[in-house]
Amino acid sequence: MNRLRNIIVLLLPAALFLGLWQGAVADDNRLQFLFASPAAILDIAIEELGHAEIWRHILTTFGEAALGLLFGTVLGTGAGLLLWGNGKIDFITRPYLAFIGAIPIFALAPITILWFGIGLLSKAVMAGFAVFFVSMLQAYEGAHAVAKDHLDFARSIGAGNGRIAAKIIIPGAIGWVAAGYKMNAGFALMGAFIGEFVSSEAGLGHYILKATALYDMPRVMFGILLLALLAMAMTGCARLLRFKRKS
Repeated sequence: MNRLRNIIVLLLPAALFLGLWQGAVADDNRLQFLFASPAAILDIAIEELGHAEIWRHILTTFGEAALGLLFGTVLGTGAGLLLWGNGKIDFITRPYLAFIGAIPIFALAPITILWFGIGLLSKAVMAGFAVFFVSMLQAYEGAHAVAKDHLDFARSIGAGNGRIAAKIIIPGAIGWVAAGYKMNAGFALMGAFIGEFVSSEAGLGHYILKATALYDMPRVMFGILLLALLAMAMTGCARLLRFKRKS
């Protein structure tokens, strides 16, 4: 009973919002043109989900974000551990990495399109770039935090550097990176979306851009809704991974 009441409480704001939205635009064609309506978006959703084309767009965006998330996380974690393990490399590269990390990802989109084309690779690179610096920082800070807590103890019992790295530093740093996965999933999706928005042949960014050009607001809203659901699915995977890691 309590569970049903909680579900009703959670759904009530959304139901009120959709009802007010539908009521506000129902008798005004201009407002429907500008803001669409929940009923029109539902009609488009039913129509589009029955066609293979929209699934191609969803899978394209998911594939680009997932590839970027994977490579950005692996390379960023490796770079963070390298910086932690070598003070000279850390000292030399840190200002350059801070400079590169300060570049807005949107500014890099035209360059990646020129270098890697308009296919999957350029969008995966954009997604990977968006994830790389967060993963690097998480791994670097995680290694420092673990080292501070356990390094002296490990050395006091005679553990070698290789064993300390394998048993303490790397697992600890990966724990920090995993904790930042939820944020990285969002960054990866944003990178893929920006790449698609600049130039693409498929993906939800391409779908939304095409619908915008045709002033098709219900399809624009439907594309945004799909992006939000995709982001929730990816962050849901992050929660599942963290839950399994803790259990």
